[in-house]
Amino acid sequence: MHKNIAVKLHNISKVYKLYDKPIDRLKESLHPLKKKYHKEFYALKNINLEIKKGEVLGIVGVNGAGKSTLLKIIAGVLTPTSGRITINGKINAILELSSGLKGEMTGRQNIKLNLQINDIEENTKQITQEIIDFADIGDHIDQPVKTYSSGMKARLGFGLATSTDPDVLIVDEVLAVGDVLFQRKCYHRIEKLFKDGKTVIFVSHNAQSVVEFCSNAILLYDREIILEDNPKKVTDYYQKLVFSKDKKKVIDEITGKQLPEVKKVEKKAIKKEVLTDKEFYLPDFKSKQQFEKNFEVDIFDVEILDENNQKVNILQTEKNYTYQYKVKFLNSFDNVSFGMHVKTIKGLGLTSSSLHKQQEPVKKVSKNDIYIITWNLKCNLLANTYLTNAGVFINNGEKISRVVDAYIFKVKSKNDFKTGLIDLNQQINYKRLENT
Repeated sequence: MHKNIAVKLHNISKVYKLYDKPIDRLKESLHPLKKKYHKEFYALKNINLEIKKGEVLGIVGVNGAGKSTLLKIIAGVLTPTSGRITINGKINAILELSSGLKGEMTGRQNIKLNLQINDIEENTKQITQEIIDFADIGDHIDQPVKTYSSGMKARLGFGLATSTDPDVLIVDEVLAVGDVLFQRKCYHRIEKLFKDGKTVIFVSHNAQSVVEFCSNAILLYDREIILEDNPKKVTDYYQKLVFSKDKKKVIDEITGKQLPEVKKVEKKAIKKEVLTDKEFYLPDFKSKQQFEKNFEVDIFDVEILDENNQKVNILQTEKNYTYQYKVKFLNSFDNVSFGMHVKTIKGLGLTSSSLHKQQEPVKKVSKNDIYIITWNLKCNLLANTYLTNAGVFINNGEKISRVVDAYIFKVKSKNDFKTGLIDLNQQINYKRLENT
């Protein structure tokens, strides 16, 4: 295996034998002609994957896609039915909240046992204290683990797994547990591992977390890897797969059997388009829109207008703008609302807004009705490139149509001394304190 590869899986499959009745297992083992009484269930099918050292790999997929089985095979908890797996370095895994914890032992005793299992003999007092400080469960550290809440187990388990200097760390949805401060501590620890050149394998249903913290991602479906790409692309398809009623169409699009839906632009629309000062509108600066439809609803004419009602895609910090799009309904619907979302190029969500969260939805729309939806907003973003989504919902949040990457725009900031994404209007003041 190449020195730069931390984990390599070659043609990995996991098959379980399913029997209709317990007696069938005995019949099969004793049958003189080796007659099969079982059906084969593939928990994983022909998985090929290389994870580089220092990579944070995100794994997403619908329930039953094979995520947990894949992690358990990488961690060595399960043995594959066929194929070969190679691990370069020491691996730690947090597959469950209480994984590796002995219920009858205290938290401190569990730490001591874990250090012994990992052959850590140097600086044990310092490492023990680091784990205790990270867990931050107070006097409970000297109580049996079986008395811990799920959050306390997660704190201790994560501290154990990340403080014993693993080369590869596997995290399975544990970051969904605990309060915001604990999650931030976990993310900070993952960032540190990443900077130290460690490899992290991260499973989550939270697409936002995958985009923010992963450098690469894979999408599992029906126990196979159907896509490996940058986190934004993978999570976009994952969400499309989750919300689509025609999953085969999405799968065909991912595997290249079908081209993604592209919005046709009529020539008349181009002629009617109002162009503004070249400084604030670039005609060729357009996003590649992705359309997700479950019903007959058409979203079109997505744009941002300035205070003079001119179309722009170059915005200025602290200026007022209008984000709008039109919706045509090809069927009648009840309780309809509309939404918008702003994100970075990498897919990190910055803000969302929807009608059903702010006021009453539209009680009834009729076939062939056309609505124009507008949001008045003040640009508090700093210099960068951003994307928007546009969506239509029914029944307080059920998505019926969405355009991902509906509009792309850049922001020019007059405050070059400020960095980041959001302008908080922060002003610095200082004064010298008198010595006492």
